[in-house]
Amino acid sequence: MPDTTTPMSIDLAERNLVFGHPTDSNKYYRWQNKPATAFLNDFEKLMIFLFSDETEENAKYKVAQRQSSTRVEPPLTRMDKLKHAWERILPHRELVIGGLRIQTQVRGDASKIYNSSEMSDGERVIFYLIGQCISAPKDSIVIIDEPELHLHKSVQTPLWAEVEKLRPDCLFVYLTHDVDFTAAQEGAQRVWLKSFDGTCWDWELIEDEDGLPGDLLIEVLGSRKPVVFVEGVNGSHDIALYREILAEFLIIPRGSCEQVIQAVRALRSNSQLHHLQVYGLIDRDRRTPSEIAALQTDNIFTLDVAEVENLFCTEEVLVLVSNRLARDVKTDFNQSVTHVFKQLKAELDTQVSLRVVAEVKFKLNCFDASARGVSGLTTALQNLTQGIDISALYAQFNEEFQTVIDASDYRGLLRLYNRKSLPNQIGNALGLKPGELVELVVRLARTNERNAVVAAIKPYLGTFATLVA
Repeated sequence: MPDTTTPMSIDLAERNLVFGHPTDSNKYYRWQNKPATAFLNDFEKLMIFLFSDETEENAKYKVAQRQSSTRVEPPLTRMDKLKHAWERILPHRELVIGGLRIQTQVRGDASKIYNSSEMSDGERVIFYLIGQCISAPKDSIVIIDEPELHLHKSVQTPLWAEVEKLRPDCLFVYLTHDVDFTAAQEGAQRVWLKSFDGTCWDWELIEDEDGLPGDLLIEVLGSRKPVVFVEGVNGSHDIALYREILAEFLIIPRGSCEQVIQAVRALRSNSQLHHLQVYGLIDRDRRTPSEIAALQTDNIFTLDVAEVENLFCTEEVLVLVSNRLARDVKTDFNQSVTHVFKQLKAELDTQVSLRVVAEVKFKLNCFDASARGVSGLTTALQNLTQGIDISALYAQFNEEFQTVIDASDYRGLLRLYNRKSLPNQIGNALGLKPGELVELVVRLARTNERNAVVAAIKPYLGTFATLVA
């Protein structure tokens, strides 16, 4: 962005900007006859046009004012519009428009002023994009390639909303990989560019689906991989582990298991996605074999451990960690198992009670929704509650836990024991601080030990393991 510029005839300045040459009207001259790949370096041409327009409008205003006996309203030039829009997007900065140069200052502080060439990338890009769009010929189709370039996410959507208001006569087309930006364009027609063979594009209009977030649909459409929805949030160690050991899949965290189930079912019923492989992978929690089988019919698979945190605690993983730490593998594993079983025995009543609560909730969800009338609803409720035997359920689940304890079945324990702090407890037995065990496992998965980590965890992915390379 030049500090100063020199105006020229407005007609020549416009051709210079639009066509890349003040006298040659070849529409491809601007891009050296390669409009798809040539780099533009026309900031100076833009500045020349804006100041030429400013000079032209001011000259007309001067003539009009001299010919009028009353005050003539000053024109709102392109530079005025650019300044107002730029300052609305960056309210902490102020453009200082001089005769033939532009400077920037902290709003309200003239002592902190700097030249346009010293602007940040974001400040210059915002100026350039607004300037180019307001300088486009009337009724143009304005194509913006990667509107997120050099711009913070908080600026992108307000910027283009502002620009579109300035040019209601133009059609704006955005080419972007940014899911958040795409989803934020409310009311826009979205087009999915599926592929390009060098000659022809394969594209499809994206239809909004009720009950399916737009950002989720767009992210899935843009994937070249099978999609797996998992519990959790971005930034967590379990999501990081999934992305390392399931590298051939697009991993999308959806928070709770209910959200995972909803997303998988919605996408599998979407006609636009019939070509995609969509799966769900959720914690076993306290699900019964019948629940697990029912979910699998919808491509929703269940881990063979109670919670994803337990994947960091499998015998195979602990062997890898002990070796990495140059410790005695057998001693470490025995100490870890002894500690975990001791902890389970101490809270056995709590664990069994939680299993009973989960089963009661599941049974209550089976209420006969077809019942009608006071009598019918009362009978349906009585039949449902009479079929829930708390004592029998407690005895059943207590026996499951007791069998695991009596047999010292560590793998069975991981399948039943819901305790998110388990990795920290085991890490302590290995001489690690809280959080270090899961961090170490994720780091190992990012090294040449990846295959070993995948092999250690794969047996605990349940039926989903058959889909993992």
